[in-house]
Amino acid sequence: MSAFLVTCMVLTAVLIAAGLYRVYAGPTVFDRLVAVAMVSVNGIVVLVLLGLAFERPDLFFDIALGFALLAFLFPVVLGRYFERHDNDPAACRSRGEEQA
Repeated sequence: MSAFLVTCMVLTAVLIAAGLYRVYAGPTVFDRLVAVAMVSVNGIVVLVLLGLAFERPDLFFDIALGFALLAFLFPVVLGRYFERHDNDPAACRSRGEEQA
């Protein structure tokens, strides 16, 4: 494994750790969703780098592509869910809904 690949993997691991911290300490749900998307993208980068390191890019690239499709849909679906199911009473009154 080349020094360049090791450096890229270490840098990506640091970025994943920073993203996981933001998922844990994010002030809002949407900050956490952005952090989940960032961690997912970095996971895809790790898969591609592993494919290059093990000289099996065909296998790892296919797995990375499948993961990329899921990583794109997951934050979008959760973002729409949280946008529609807001628990803010002021937002419920502006939409004409009853408070629970």
